[in-house]
Amino acid sequence: MQAFDRETDVDRLDFQLLMLSPVRLVHSRSLLGDTVDWLRRHGYEILEVDASWLITSHMFRDLGSALGHICHDQWHCLGESFDEALAEVWSRASGFALVFTGFDVFAAHQRDDAHIMLELVAERAWRAALLGRRLLCLVQSDSTALELRRIGMWTPAWFGSR
Repeated sequence: MQAFDRETDVDRLDFQLLMLSPVRLVHSRSLLGDTVDWLRRHGYEILEVDASWLITSHMFRDLGSALGHICHDQWHCLGESFDEALAEVWSRASGFALVFTGFDVFAAHQRDDAHIMLELVAERAWRAALLGRRLLCLVQSDSTALELRRIGMWTPAWFGSR
């Protein structure tokens, strides 16, 4: 897939999402559902994960499993699993969206690890963009008070109203 064209793609939803950050916060589950539907219709592969983890080991277990690997509390393993999953996706899809629901629970209990996980995704989004690929992460929060630190050069912005 080639890069976005500012003239013809400015109204595309994925362009609007990625314009501010590859990690976007969403409060409304209805808006999230509509967004995921749009992405699917436009060739994105979607991986949806319930992110209401209380402890980090559950995040490693669930996300590693969703990516097809077993990662016992190891960031390196999770990163490699994500890289392998993306390599498969790029051969058959125009983009990839990782969708976390209930993320505010994880962020409230394991703030630093929640941030590290989103950094891991954002780093890969940057690499993907350099190769003309699209990777984004939609982070659904039931709490409108969720605020995240900067992730590299981006501050995760809310999509839609809170």
